[in-house]
Amino acid sequence: PVAQVLLTRNDLSHRTQYLNACNTFEALLEMGVVPIVNENDTVSLGEIRFGDNDTLSAITAGMVHADYLFLLTDVDCLYTDNPRTNANAKQVTNVTDIKALRDAVDVSTAGSAVGTGGMATKLIAAELATAAGVSTVITRGSTPQKVIDIVEYFSNPDTQPDAPLPNSVLCTRFVAKTRPMIDRKWWILHGMYCAGTIYVDAGAVVALAKFKKSLFAAGIKRVEGVFSSNQSVRVVYEPACEAHRDTDHLNSEEERVLHAVAPIKSEVIEIGHGLANYTSAEINRIRGCHSSEFEAILGYCDSDNVIHRGNMVVTVPDNLLDDVFVTMSSKSKIRAEQRAPVPVCSPNLSAI
Repeated sequence: PVAQVLLTRNDLSHRTQYLNACNTFEALLEMGVVPIVNENDTVSLGEIRFGDNDTLSAITAGMVHADYLFLLTDVDCLYTDNPRTNANAKQVTNVTDIKALRDAVDVSTAGSAVGTGGMATKLIAAELATAAGVSTVITRGSTPQKVIDIVEYFSNPDTQPDAPLPNSVLCTRFVAKTRPMIDRKWWILHGMYCAGTIYVDAGAVVALAKFKKSLFAAGIKRVEGVFSSNQSVRVVYEPACEAHRDTDHLNSEEERVLHAVAPIKSEVIEIGHGLANYTSAEINRIRGCHSSEFEAILGYCDSDNVIHRGNMVVTVPDNLLDDVFVTMSSKSKIRAEQRAPVPVCSPNLSAI
């Protein structure tokens, strides 16, 4: 028996509905029913869509805690370049670092004859799935039996991970993370629609990424987009804005940070995603302020932080978090925030 399941990104943005969808999948599989998943195009909004079946399949695989995700295409595996135009193009059969793979593989060329069409979205899907602990495979879809052969081959304890693959099981395998992201944080990062962006200063970057602290209003520079409380937002840092500030009033340690980030080419560096405790309008009013001022500004204080650390997923690569960010001034700021009064348990922090 089979069952059709129609999902939208908006459905999964609500934690309760996300868990209901997970429970539905679990119940169907326990009954021996094969769920066939599609995006509900009838009600999906253009800006809140999965956009492609690769992303939808990766999110579904994460929801059901699948062992494998197969992304089927018209080639056996991924190549470093177009093998028809580049005789030196090599097969990529085992991937443990997707970020490094992006630098080594060209997936921008149009044309599915060599497997490059849609390959960029497949890499994104592989990244989502492996973060949830799901091994991901790209291979040819015209031979369905190959799926079973690949699973049996890699399930064999005698199989060497780096050994050349036989033609019968030729594929590109993305190895699942040994320490997958916990369900709630994976949901925040991949299940929710990102409704806006919060720009923070260097001190907030250190507090969030290095010391795994909450995001406080004092470290917020500006807000982009319109969103409500409990919606997912991106947290980003703008090196260029910091580097072009007037340095006359800065001490030597602060100047050192600005000079260090100046060569970074990115316009913005994504620090992570999180659930906002306040609306975009409220954050605009309290940005740059201490939590003790919230009640005077807003008339109330639901939380002393804008994003609690339990609702924050840090995504910034470690190589962008050099110790040069940690200055005496940022350390003092972090210590001051750590001494802030601890709020009463927020209803936003439901159990995982």
